[in-house]
Amino acid sequence: MTGKKFQNRHIPAAAEEDSEDWTFLTPSQAVDAIAMDFTQYGPQPVLFASIAPLILGNRCTVIQEKEKPAVHILQGKAFIPVPDKNLGFYLIHMLETAPPDLETLAKICTQVFQTRTRAGPSGNKNISGIWVHSQMEAFVCSQCGQCCRSLAYENNCTAADYHLWQSLGRRDILAWVRKLSCPGKKDRYRIWVDPDTGKTAKTCPWLVPCPDSNRFSCAIQEIKPRICRQYPFTRKHAVMTGCRHTWR
Repeated sequence: MTGKKFQNRHIPAAAEEDSEDWTFLTPSQAVDAIAMDFTQYGPQPVLFASIAPLILGNRCTVIQEKEKPAVHILQGKAFIPVPDKNLGFYLIHMLETAPPDLETLAKICTQVFQTRTRAGPSGNKNISGIWVHSQMEAFVCSQCGQCCRSLAYENNCTAADYHLWQSLGRRDILAWVRKLSCPGKKDRYRIWVDPDTGKTAKTCPWLVPCPDSNRFSCAIQEIKPRICRQYPFTRKHAVMTGCRHTWR
């Protein structure tokens, strides 16, 4: 299996309402978020070993090797070891083709995102899914700028972001946005694309150094993309992306 299937995945906006510390995800959004975690952070053998039994049941066994656990999957009448680089894609494939019940999916999300989760109805109770706690109520941004210097969210611009900038007449921002149109499908948007080279910027163009300090500020703080306002999604995300945050 290859990683191409999961390229350009993103976490969709929450299906219903968000609270300050909890985000609601439909089951398909939860699986997309798990796929994004696997793609963004690479192989996580300890995590894979802990969730594989929840996804595969008795079709897998976990063997503790010298350095890390290894997952063996039943193929025919024998359990065959699966390399970590392929295991994440296989687990996502199984989540998509044989979705677990919501309680099990919540347990999987708890381990993947290293936070509290709960299965239940959305805010208006018209759909069931997974509520994920951000653990970020005590988060304090240190303005290190790390999240803006390692861009990995270029495909996460929403239509709402784009239309807001349009309504404000912010041509300077829109110049860095590539609108991708496909007949019969919703428009997609890519940020931050250098208007001169057509290449995605390696560092956010709106990151501004603060004078006489090692801190940075955002030149479009009040109208920055939703993905930036949500960062970091969880405490794990902060740690894994090198955020030099502090906690109250």
